[in-house]
Order: sequence, then C-alpha cells, then structure tokens
Amino acid sequence: MMNDKTRVPYVMFLLLAAIGVLVFCIANWMLETNRQEQLRSIGHDMSADASRQVALITVWKGAVASGLEAFTRMDMLQLLAAEVESAAIPAKKLLELGGNAATGNGPGGDGADSGGLENSRQTTEESTKLRQLATKLPLMLRQMLELIEKNNLSSACLLDVHGEPWLAPTSVPDVGDEAMKKRLKQVIDEGVPVVLPLRKEHSTLVVDLAFPVFAPRYLDRSGKRVVAILLSTCSVLPVVKATTMLNAKGSYTSALLEDRGGVLHLLDEVGSRMDALTEGYSLKDGILPLALREMPIRAGGKVPAYTLTVSVPDMPWHVLHATDAADVDAAYAQFRRNVFIGACLVMALAAIIMIALWWWLAGRRERVIADEMRGLYLMVNEQKQIIDGVNTALSAGIVLNDLSGVIYYANQSYADMAGMTIEAISGITYDKLPDELARSLVEHTIAVNDTVEKADFAENLSLAGGMRHFITSCSPFIDHEGQFVGMVSVYSDVTEMVASQERTQRMVNQTVQALVRAIEAVDPYLCGQSFFTANLSVSLAEQMRIADASTQSTLRTAASLSQIGMIRLPREIIRKTGVLTEEERAQMHRHVEYARNILAEIDFGLPILPAITQMFERLDGSGYPAGITGESICQNARILAVANTFCALMRPRSYRMAHDIAEALEILGTQPPRYDPEVVSALHDFLETDDGHAFLHDLVSADIGEEDTVD
Repeated sequence: MMNDKTRVPYVMFLLLAAIGVLVFCIANWMLETNRQEQLRSIGHDMSADASRQVALITVWKGAVASGLEAFTRMDMLQLLAAEVESAAIPAKKLLELGGNAATGNGPGGDGADSGGLENSRQTTEESTKLRQLATKLPLMLRQMLELIEKNNLSSACLLDVHGEPWLAPTSVPDVGDEAMKKRLKQVIDEGVPVVLPLRKEHSTLVVDLAFPVFAPRYLDRSGKRVVAILLSTCSVLPVVKATTMLNAKGSYTSALLEDRGGVLHLLDEVGSRMDALTEGYSLKDGILPLALREMPIRAGGKVPAYTLTVSVPDMPWHVLHATDAADVDAAYAQFRRNVFIGACLVMALAAIIMIALWWWLAGRRERVIADEMRGLYLMVNEQKQIIDGVNTALSAGIVLNDLSGVIYYANQSYADMAGMTIEAISGITYDKLPDELARSLVEHTIAVNDTVEKADFAENLSLAGGMRHFITSCSPFIDHEGQFVGMVSVYSDVTEMVASQERTQRMVNQTVQALVRAIEAVDPYLCGQSFFTANLSVSLAEQMRIADASTQSTLRTAASLSQIGMIRLPREIIRKTGVLTEEERAQMHRHVEYARNILAEIDFGLPILPAITQMFERLDGSGYPAGITGESICQNARILAVANTFCALMRPRSYRMAHDIAEALEILGTQPPRYDPEVVSALHDFLETDDGHAFLHDLVSADIGEEDTVD
C-alpha cells in the first residue's frame, strides 16, 4: 500500500499529466482554428481575384458572342441558309461554287459558262438552283469577311445541317472529328450555341464557336428550325495572357483551365501549351475546391500549392488561382511556434506550482529543498514584475541599475534620451551617460538608498532635444534574499503638459488682471481693495497653518474677483456719499448675484465661485445674499470675509472716513461673533509680526485710485 509520502507525488504526477492533456487539447484546437481561419482567408482572397478574372473573360466572350449572334440573325443569311437547306445540294459543290464566286468565275460571275454545269454532269434542276445561289454567294462572302475583320476572328464558315462546310471566305475547317461532329449535332438538335474544345492552329491557341442559323419566321413560324451553323474561330491568347501569372519560382499563381471530359488542361501562351492536370484536379460540382495540390512550374517540375478554381459561365473554362504552400506554412509556422512556446510556459508554470505544492506538503523533512524552490519562484516572480513594468510603460524611459551605477537594462525610450542604442547602453556605468542623465541617476540612487522606498522626482533635464520636464518614479529592486541591490527608474516626459499648464495659468492671470482693472474703474474707492484683500487672506491662511497651493490660489483669485458684480450696479449708488436707503442697500447687495452670473460659466479648476458668493455671509446669519450661518459658510469665504472687511474699514469710502486699527479689530470681534473668531485671532497675530506691520503701512498709506497689480 502507498503511504502518504509516496501518494503525494503520485497524485501530483497524475494532476500534471491531466493539465498536460488539457494544454495539448487547447493548443491543438487553437492551431486547427487558426489553420482553418487562415485557409478561409486565403480562399476568400483567391476566389475574389479569380472572380474578377472570370468577369473579364465573360465580357470578352460576350463581346465576341454578341457579334456572331447578330450576324446569324441577318435576314439575308437566314434566307440563303434556308434556300441551301431546301435545295439539298451537296455541301462540297456549294463550297466549290462559293470559291469560284469569291474570284468572280462562278456561274453568277462575269465569266459564267453554262457549259460548265453540263460538264459537271448535273441535272437541270440542280443546275438551276446552283445558278440562283451563285448570284447570292459573293455578297454573303463579303459579309463574312467583314465579320472576321470586325470581331478579330481567325476564320468563319457556314455548315449545313449535316455538319459539312458549304461556304468559307478563307480556310475551310476540318470538321471530320467525331467529337466535333457530336458537338455540332448538339447545335442542330438543341438550337443553342456551343463552345468547342480549344485547339492549336498555326502555333497559337484558338477556340471554335458554333452558333445556330434559324430559318426565317415567314418560312418557319416557330423560329426554332436550324438550317445552318456559323462556325467561327478566334484566338484565345489575349485571354490566356490576362489570366496567367507566375511567382518568383516560376510556378503558376493564376491560369486558365479547360475542362475536357472531366480532365482539366492548363493553358499557357508559351508554346501554346495545353497540359493535362490529373492527380487531385477532379472537379466537384463543377468547381475545384480549395485544397493542397501539386502545382506545375512553367520550366518543369511541380511545387505544393493551395489551389481553387472559379468556373466561367456557359463555357468549359475555369480560372485557377494558387498560393505557394511554403508562404502559407511560413505564416502558420510563426503562430504554431508561439502556441508551442505558450504551452511550454504554461506547463512549466504548472510544473513549478506542482513541485512547490509537493515540497510544501513534504516540507517537514525537506525544508532546505523547499527554500531553494521558494527562491527560484521568487526570482521568476521578480523577473515577471520587471517584464510587466516594462510592458506597461513602454512609452516612458526605463532603466535598471545597481547601487554602483552599472546599468543592467534600459528600454528604447531611455536609450533615445541618452542618444545611444540599447546594446551600447547595457552594462555601462553611469559616468558614460550624458551629464544630465548621470547626475539624475546618482541623485535618485542616493535618495532611494537612504529610504529603500519608492520615490518620485520632478526634474528638468537638458538633453539633445533641448530642455525637457520629467516626472521620474524610482523603485528599489529587492533580490530573493530581501536585499536592496538596485533601482528601477521610469522617466515620464511631461514637457508638453507643463507647457500647457503654464499657458493656461498665464491666461487665467491675465484675465483676472483685466477683470480687476474693470472693477476698480467703477469706483475709485475700490482701487487696491482686491489687491490688499488677496494678500491679507493668503497671509491669514499661512498664519492658520493652511499653506497648500490650492487654497492660496483660491483665496487670491476669489479676492481679486470678489467685487466684479459692482460693474452692473448704478454708479450713483456706488458713489453716494450719504446713507443708503433700504431699496438702495438691497440693490447694492445684488452685486453677489451679478458676480455669480458673470463667473458661472468659467471653469477655474478651484472652488472660486463658492468663496466669492459666501464671503459676504456672516456667522450670525446677518450677511447676504442667502443669510447662511456658522459652518455652512466655507472656510475660504470666512477668511475672505475678515480680510475684505478689515481692508475696507482701514480705508476711506465716499460716505465715511477710514477707521483706525483698534476700531476695525473691535468691529471684527463683535459678540455674538459675526466673523470667524479663529480667523480674527489669526489677524491679531499677523498684525503683530514684521510682515503685518509692513502690510498695514502699505494699506493705510495707499492713495485712492493708485494702480495695484494682482500677484
């Protein structure tokens, strides 16, 4: 029986084997799916190309067929063919008569000799019919010659219903072949055009087209009685040239095939070849489906290729397209290699997990071996973390160095920053880098070495492309023993973002300055009010230990724009020297509403608007515009309320003189409190400092109407 010690590895082995089978099945499925998808894509592209060539052939055939069909419908031809068919004169005699008529020496010509017919021992009736036909043959011969020239035919002739030629303006074709007679009989029996098999003629490939000639309708009401056959011959070399293409190996990638009784023949313009294709080239349902076959090479030999055909409608022709199997297999081999590597990695990972689990279970007696496996696992995990970090930050410059400044790894972005290649930068010390990068690397290594924690740096580096701004994230690299042995630095270029922020900040500052000037133009007593309120509110925030940049920017901007609503108030109210009436006071309070409407659509990125709309509220609810109380008023607004009121009290207005500092502080300290006691206390402390004395001096000595600048 198995004990626990032997059962564990046995179970692990079975589990690993099951994982291996699963990985094999998944990999095989992926390979098969990719192969089928690849073949579908190739077949689709090949079919599309072949279909375009089939369309060209169909257009060529249609052009030739339309000319021949139009010729067979000529009344003169149909009448002549009907007369020949009814006269029952041997085709050979008509052919001889047509030859004489073409030269002007037949019975219908100027040199007609009645004795010639008697010498041929013909009957009087047959002689009469021949004389009648002889007068019509020259015109028909001229029509046929025009047909040949117009349609670029090699030859054309008329056959009787027995398939014998009886009129030919040029050469007389050989129609003695039994297969040809069988096809010609199909024209007579079915009354449809027939395309005959291709053949060689004078070292060129030609095709014979047989079109039925029907009797005129006044002789045959059905219009389906065939009285003759128009047999024409034309060269197919233009079609063969257009469809024949070769690759660099000389193998056909596109060709024209002809079906001859189920055997496909490959047509080639070179030598007017018609090579039979046998093994694997059997049509199925009229086509040759996509499959791997041996494709001939023009110079001789064969190569494996994926081939298919698209048939030409109403013709025994097929357009063949082929793709070299080596090209297809090369693309497939890359995917297969990736799948194999992936399967190996999965199996390796599974094996590591199984072994680690086995050692963990058997770890009481084999602790040393378990520790070694743990070290191996940690090393693999560290390497994976490095790779993951590289993959997630490829656009940033990444460098790995040890504590002595030797660079072990750098990606392409960092190499570009240094003006070096990846191969050249790997293994060098920091002093071989450009001065700016060397200094940065040393400073970061020292800083991270002191804390052994991740650190971020904002720095400006002068590189070959000019001054660039970087946010650099540096992380300590810890080995499997927990020792800090190096550092990974990621340099993110934020030059464009910094430039954009600076442009935005300049635009906001310029806008604020323009608005401040517009505010102070309304009332000369407001001149400098926004400036002093902004400086005092920032100083109070620092006194209260609120020194973050966001709060200071909010206070400065809100103070500068706090009086913007005054622009819309009547000047007679703003500059009134006496006490305001209740209606005038209510109208004066609307400047907060006007300010909200003016600034509502501006996105400052800071809580500017709440600070402006609440700075005139008071803790006891006596403020305006909403009469909110206590902590409902935001802290920025409470600071601005104290700063704005103090600056206003210390300076004269059109309706009163300036207060002294004791009176101003007494008003701010009114009980129950209307202003935030913490802010008022901060004001007391600030005024006792040297900065406070300087501020108070500037505040009380500034002239009304003096130009001040917003920081």
